[in-house]
Formats: sequence, structure tokens, C-alpha cells
Amino acid sequence: REAELWAQLKHVHLVPFLGISTNIGPCPFLISPFYPLGHIGTFLSKRPNANRPNIVLGVASGLEYLHAHEVVHGDLKVQNVLVDESGTPFICDFGISKIINRRGFTTDSVGTLSYMAPELLIAFDLGFLMDQPSTTKSSDVYSFGLLVLEVRGGFPFAPKRGPPRFFMSAKDIGSDLCPKRVDYSSHLAITDKVWSILEPCWALDPKFRPNISKLRDQLAAAFAR
Repeated sequence: REAELWAQLKHVHLVPFLGISTNIGPCPFLISPFYPLGHIGTFLSKRPNANRPNIVLGVASGLEYLHAHEVVHGDLKVQNVLVDESGTPFICDFGISKIINRRGFTTDSVGTLSYMAPELLIAFDLGFLMDQPSTTKSSDVYSFGLLVLEVRGGFPFAPKRGPPRFFMSAKDIGSDLCPKRVDYSSHLAITDKVWSILEPCWALDPKFRPNISKLRDQLAAAFAR
């Protein structure tokens, strides 16, 4: 399933699918290029002066392509974006991606807790009481906002995610799940303009989050100043 999905996706900011190997072990291996510099986090730790706006816009472009093809990534985070020698980002790990409204491509996985949108986290907390939550384009946008904050701000957002909060609403726990401006006020790369663009990504109601195309255009304009 992952191979079929991956093989269909071709974009300059997605890790390309090269094929499948069945002669290495008992399970087939999906083949992609090797990126010795690793993911965004390790790359920026080695090259702190890299062009961070280009990385952000590259990820936005790749995610825009996925969403245009009705694909939800489902686990967007710095560890799932690899970087080459030129600093070009490539979104990877389509293991829990899904094609919207296509049978056979749905998944029970909802991604990484620290990047998880509030509506998914609440459903995750109450998983034994309700159906498994489904990742959406809006939950991808929530994760993208956190990724940008980490790339531009230099450190990941650390939400207060304690034990399950049974029967609590997104509004009740929202203050613990969303970044606060004061925590990034000393970071010159997170200007008031950039913050005003990112903040809607973390709207508690998914329908109020911007789409990735709008985000990319707004960020490109802000970075060009």
C-alpha cells in the first residue's frame, strides 16, 4: 500500500520512490535516495546558518502538492523531512498517509503526539470510548505550523500533554496545546508578522485553520521583506 501511494507522488520536495527490493530479507524494502545529512533537525544543528525560509517554503510546496492530490500526510514533523547538500527539503515517510475517499488507503495511525492536532489528541485520549480519529488536511496544517516554529525558532514546541484528560473539550485543554507568543518573543526569526501567519494554524476548530496554499503564499511574502 505504501509503495503504491509513494510511486504515484512525484514532486521536487518529496523523497522520490526508486523501487522495491525483495532479496534483502523476508520483507520487501522500499528504495529511496540516501540523504547523509539527515532530517531538518540534524541538518540545522550542523548548518545553523542555512536558508531556513527556503526550507520552510519547500516543505509548504511539498505539502501543497500532497493536499492537491487529496493525500493527507498524517505525521508531518522535522524528522520526516530530509535535506540534501544544497539545503533542499524532501518530505518522507508516507507510511501513515492516506488518500482521501479512496478505499484501502485509510489508516488507524494518527501520527506523533507532540505534533498532534487537538481534535486528534482528544480522540486519542478517549480511544477506548470512540472510533479512531482520522487525520485531515487541517491536522496536517496544525503540524506544519509547529514544524515552521521549530525551524524558525530553533527549538520544538513542548506542549503540556499529560495523562488522558477524559471528557475534556479542545477548548478546555487548548491553552496547553498551542504555542504562546511570549515563548518565542526573543527569537528574531519569529517576527510579529510570521507569528500572525502561523497562529491560525493552531485554531482549536479545524475549519478555521488556513489551507496550505494560503500559508505558503503568506510566508513567502513575509520572508521576502
